Amino acid sequence: MNYYIKEIKYGDDLSRTAGFKARDDVESIFEDMGIKPFPIQSVIEDREKGNAFTKLMAHHKIKANWAKRLSALHDGDTLFVQFPIVDHSLFLYKVFKSLKKRRVKIVLLVHDLEMLRWSKREDVSLKERKRLKFEEYSILDYADHIIVHNEKMKDYMSDLVDVNKLVVLEIFDYLLSDFNVEDNQKKYSKDGAVIIAGNLRKRKAAYAYDLPENYPFHLYGIEYEGKTNDMISYFGSFPPNDLPYAIEGGYGLVWDGESKDTCTGTYGDYLRINNPHKTSFYLSVGLPVVIWSHAALADFVKAHHCGIVVDSLDDIKSVVDQMSEEDYQDILLHTKEMSQKLTNGYYTRKAIQACL
Repeated sequence: MNYYIKEIKYGDDLSRTAGFKARDDVESIFEDMGIKPFPIQSVIEDREKGNAFTKLMAHHKIKANWAKRLSALHDGDTLFVQFPIVDHSLFLYKVFKSLKKRRVKIVLLVHDLEMLRWSKREDVSLKERKRLKFEEYSILDYADHIIVHNEKMKDYMSDLVDVNKLVVLEIFDYLLSDFNVEDNQKKYSKDGAVIIAGNLRKRKAAYAYDLPENYPFHLYGIEYEGKTNDMISYFGSFPPNDLPYAIEGGYGLVWDGESKDTCTGTYGDYLRINNPHKTSFYLSVGLPVVIWSHAALADFVKAHHCGIVVDSLDDIKSVVDQMSEEDYQDILLHTKEMSQKLTNGYYTRKAIQACL
């Protein structure tokens, strides 16, 4: 039988998962493909409280809970696990080691590599970084297949695990029901604003406080405290289901880090191997993207002709000015085709099928 781990938050009933949009979409695709949920409910409400001993016991308790729940799996079963595990533990690798001994096939679908994303964060202690690195490394060893974001992440991971285990996703899907991409694209135009949607806290998106003023930007998200003027407009935050209908402009920005000039720092460097979920959001609603030239997804955008690639945000105006209306309409057409794939789970289904 084919199963997937459905992590349940502490105190919630079994209808509420621990995930967000990306994880929830993967769960929906699993179920549509006939892969059965294997619910595991968290046993720890807040393991950050207490002393070192109680925290260590919490890790043991998580491991024991997983071991008990997965004891029913046996030779011939396949288990899909979204990674990193929400209810993570120093000792969880022992559960996966036991599954391997019982000839259970293990497939990890990577959402993030925390050991890399957190490696340069000054607000994360060395002890915490070492713990995260151990937790992730120790589980990767026992996977039969690992679904990674893109070829750049595959290259990075090939130094950690057998390259033959690695399956490339290409891009995250973004499921939308009853969504008419053609109608939505009527709001977009060649000279329309660049959309920035997401977390706008300065610590997370410092570049949004350093935008060029030669091209319009429309910002949607939480906690923006920067300036607004004729070129920079802030529209507040919207519920995820409402955002596709709220945005108007010409392009969705895939950028991160501290500067408009290039993508740097912890979050900027992570773009070199990561598939940001916001890329999938923009494309799913039929909006072409503007992406950093060194981002891992830049090659995907160029290959599928669904956006433009720039070295710096200062370059956007000149690239758009040189683009003809016919060029933009062609990009819109390719973006519409991409939307139809992403909203139906095309890439996730293909990767999962390659692991069965």
